[in-house]
Amino acid sequence: MAAPADASPCPTCTGAGYAVEQVLGQPARARRCTCQSACPRCRESGYVLVQQGNESVAQVCACRHLDERIRLFNRIGIPAAVAHASFETFKSYSPDQERAKALAQDFARKFRGDAPTKGFLLYGKPGAGKTHLLVAALRYLALEKGVGSRYVEFMLLLSDMKAGFSAGQSHMDILKPLLAVPVLAIDELGKERGTDWERSMLDELISRRFNSGLTTLFATNYFLEPQALPEQPGPKRWNTKSPDFQREAESMTLGQRVGDRIYSRLHEMCDFQVLDPGMDLRKDRRSGNPFYR
Repeated sequence: MAAPADASPCPTCTGAGYAVEQVLGQPARARRCTCQSACPRCRESGYVLVQQGNESVAQVCACRHLDERIRLFNRIGIPAAVAHASFETFKSYSPDQERAKALAQDFARKFRGDAPTKGFLLYGKPGAGKTHLLVAALRYLALEKGVGSRYVEFMLLLSDMKAGFSAGQSHMDILKPLLAVPVLAIDELGKERGTDWERSMLDELISRRFNSGLTTLFATNYFLEPQALPEQPGPKRWNTKSPDFQREAESMTLGQRVGDRIYSRLHEMCDFQVLDPGMDLRKDRRSGNPFYR
């Protein structure tokens, strides 16, 4: 909700009407900016009178639309570490990052809830900015377009399922809220251990959304082609908890991590974009924000 033309933009929200807060240990939260704490248009009644011909007609005030968009944002589940991630705060250090930002921004601006929309999948090394762009897209959809979405890290989703089993819940009790939301962002794809059960959960989630014509976004540290890793001295061990196994997993492709069926479906659902920034943005301090992902 923009500031009136004769007023200077609020220094906190620059006229947007909302502010996003980072509370450690909790998902990111948006709230009405203090400049909108009491709506000057409707005086908190929720309605304004608009002249239509010779009659005055009550219409819903813009502040109520703002409140609904804030509610949508607060349901996303954005991690506190990337609470302030947006397209404006994303810094590009390479052509790959410029292309990835353009892809995510174009998706968010053109998204339509009344027609199937192809998602995107970002892949690259940790710290390249993949999570930042996922969150920036979800933020834009909620706060600028009023589109609902959810963010999940797949490993944490699996942990929630396992905890739910102990509490007598089925996997569908956990998945159900993710099956109908217009846009779902799945982060850390392929980071799970790759068991048959884990793949079946991922397959069910992706397939149900695909068959419903819903949009899904992804980010993963795994590449489309094998990645060479420096050789380590000593014999290889295949204990899944050993460092050697973890190193071997890092060299695997995304297709190897998720399986052929899911990998093929991803290509149907998404445009792929690699991110290679030439540096780890989590270690960058020039922006004054240590929470790049």
